[in-house]
Amino acid sequence: MAPAPEWWGNRVDANVPELRGMDKARQDLAQLLAASELLEPGAFSPRTVALDELDYIHEVLRSGGLRLRVEARACRELVDRLDALNRQYCAELLGRLQAGSLTPAELRAELNRHTGYTGSSTSLHLEHEPVDRLVDGMLGLGESAVEPTFYDRDYVHLEDTPVRVLLDLIDHVPLSAGQCFVDLGSGLGRAAILVHWLTGATVEGIEVQPAYHARAEALAASLGLERVHFVLGDAAQADLSQGDVFYLFTPFKGRILRAVWATLAQQARLRPLTVCTYGAVSLAAAQQPWLRPAEGRGPHEFALAIWRAG
Repeated sequence: MAPAPEWWGNRVDANVPELRGMDKARQDLAQLLAASELLEPGAFSPRTVALDELDYIHEVLRSGGLRLRVEARACRELVDRLDALNRQYCAELLGRLQAGSLTPAELRAELNRHTGYTGSSTSLHLEHEPVDRLVDGMLGLGESAVEPTFYDRDYVHLEDTPVRVLLDLIDHVPLSAGQCFVDLGSGLGRAAILVHWLTGATVEGIEVQPAYHARAEALAASLGLERVHFVLGDAAQADLSQGDVFYLFTPFKGRILRAVWATLAQQARLRPLTVCTYGAVSLAAAQQPWLRPAEGRGPHEFALAIWRAG
């Protein structure tokens, strides 16, 4: 019997599972290289799924060292090609939107192609999808990290609302150009801008972190969105007198959340308003005696909750 190759090491049996994993990675790469449908202009979702798979495949192939360098290079080249196609697709959609040749209804139809959300008010929203990559690509988000300027025990780390949650909100909360949507803890501006694009409503985002606020403000300015405004400040002290619909994706807790509830309760005595929540903050909203669930059911942490005052 011929001796084992040097790269197998001294214990061939111990490396068999690893070698099988490398063989599987090579097979999966070959299938993706042959998948010509991934090169179709509108194949954004399949490309997004493939890119996630290729990231894993590349790591496995890299672990094979020099013997798999050709496959690893081919994998990297495919990643670059698919990523470039997705970037181009996002840029074309944004260009059409800014030129006025992509209507809100057409944008919504495009978003619907890349999400599993079907319009049900009982939908659970458990994870991000290709539609999130699409919106991030259109807005140029995710390309560089933005760090918080300061910390407080009542602040919650930056996390984007899944796009499907916002589609759910738009489907079940009437919003028009004559209304004002307020995003409390607006981060980099993603939710605010998307809601404006799809409804035409005036949008205000309130964000305490200067770096996040600056990024969102610059983004809205670069897109020419005159009815999207971002306010730098603590939501506990913000002027909430102009909002018709308020949205919270667990943006803060403790004293800040208590102060916001108190302010919103006061505003609710002056005019009708709607509060929408997603995440753990929905369980806190259920404890507010002045809020009642619009659908008449209790909240779920991973479902959009819509509340009316009364």
